[in-house]
Amino acid sequence: MRCALKTLKLYNTISHFIMNFAISNSTAIEAIALEDNTATVTFNGGRDYDYTVSDVATFVSALTNVIEGGQSVGRFVNQSLKNETLQRIAA
Repeated sequence: MRCALKTLKLYNTISHFIMNFAISNSTAIEAIALEDNTATVTFNGGRDYDYTVSDVATFVSALTNVIEGGQSVGRFVNQSLKNETLQRIAA
């Protein structure tokens, strides 16, 4: 039995990822906006902080689960900082 090996060529593509989450039930977080691998977290009172996201797909999935489950978004953001999923971008 012979196997054929095909060579696949991968091409770089330009893609741009944007998502916005309006948070309505949090006492700490108003919104989270994602653009590519940067998250901008808007805290209540209007303060914005930018963070790099180590794994965007996992972060979005986990954030969606937190929001849909009615869990604390502030606690989720705090835990994401502790486990370095989010890392603060110096101003």
